[in-house]
Amino acid sequence: MVINTLPLVSVCIPAYNQERYIRQCLEGVMMQQTSFLFEVIIGEDCSTDNTRRIIKEFEQRYPEIIKPIYHEKNVGPQRNAYEFCWPKLTGKYIAVCEGDDYWTDPLKLQKQVDFLEKNEDFVLCFHETNTVDANENIMRHVEVNGDGIVYEYDWKSIFHKHIATLSVVFRNCIPTNHKDFVHATYGDIFLFTVLSRYGKLAELGFNGGNYRKHTSGMYGGRTMANKYRGTIQTRKFMKKSSLFSEEQKQEIDKTIWREKKKYVKNLIKHGEITDSIRILFL
Repeated sequence: MVINTLPLVSVCIPAYNQERYIRQCLEGVMMQQTSFLFEVIIGEDCSTDNTRRIIKEFEQRYPEIIKPIYHEKNVGPQRNAYEFCWPKLTGKYIAVCEGDDYWTDPLKLQKQVDFLEKNEDFVLCFHETNTVDANENIMRHVEVNGDGIVYEYDWKSIFHKHIATLSVVFRNCIPTNHKDFVHATYGDIFLFTVLSRYGKLAELGFNGGNYRKHTSGMYGGRTMANKYRGTIQTRKFMKKSSLFSEEQKQEIDKTIWREKKKYVKNLIKHGEITDSIRILFL
């Protein structure tokens, strides 16, 4: 009998200056109860706090699972994830959890892998998440009735759905050495849209983790106008990329105008007239 010692799932964790949160992130990963092996690739981006020390602690405890990449200089979030971590992901499936977020369901990976193993026409599945602040206060709680309903999305309908990065498990099926991954403002929007060319996406009926919103976070620390600007810039960059079909690019065009109208309306509501005009003419 041949025992498979290769990980079925690779967990990618980009980390930078997250000493307050990285332990909880890693504990959420290491509590996973699975019938398969998984590996954890951590891109430690030359943090100036104790993030690296905590990661080394976990590396010593789980040397066969925790496989850090320690940068000698800061390379930035996109290069960290796509240029350095991605080539190290050997699993059939990939899960992602940024260093300030964390998983709360010990069966999260098992549920998602079971679904993808049984449904080969799906490329990615995700779940609901809560939002917490820097001090664990619940900012948004999502109740899921656990009735087993699966919501399906295709390449077009996914433009209307927000997917939390910490919630995804997807097939390791795309050429991530493409330079465009490194240059997209928001890599998650870019990645999920690329993946939608390879199959359907599914939202599974459970809540499996907490997204952390705080002022030092990559997204949470931005102003409303800067968040909107980043999204529009990512969409416009996608229109130029060879990774998307002409049909997708037409839908991206529609999405840009739909999002611009929504963002301008919201900025005006908050009295940010100048920023609303800038967004409109991006």
